[in-house]
Amino acid sequence: MPNSKKILITTESYEIFTVRTNGKSAVRGFCSDCAAEVEMLTLDEAVDFLGKSAWEILKLVDARLVHLLETANGHLLVCRKSLETMQKEF
Repeated sequence: MPNSKKILITTESYEIFTVRTNGKSAVRGFCSDCAAEVEMLTLDEAVDFLGKSAWEILKLVDARLVHLLETANGHLLVCRKSLETMQKEF
């Protein structure tokens, strides 16, 4: 029986996304859950848009009903397309 070795290879991956602004405060970015470039809202804008508290929106994010991106410096951006879907349900 030949000697065999087991090799474990571990990799790390980083997700990079592009955020575009048009000068009117509209921010666009790639939502991996929607697989499309969509308008992204800050958490405060999402609260105004949906009429729910930030806590309720974060619960929807945990339930994977609303899509969220976190920037490298910790800012949260919410996918407007997923919010529109939730708005229809309320």
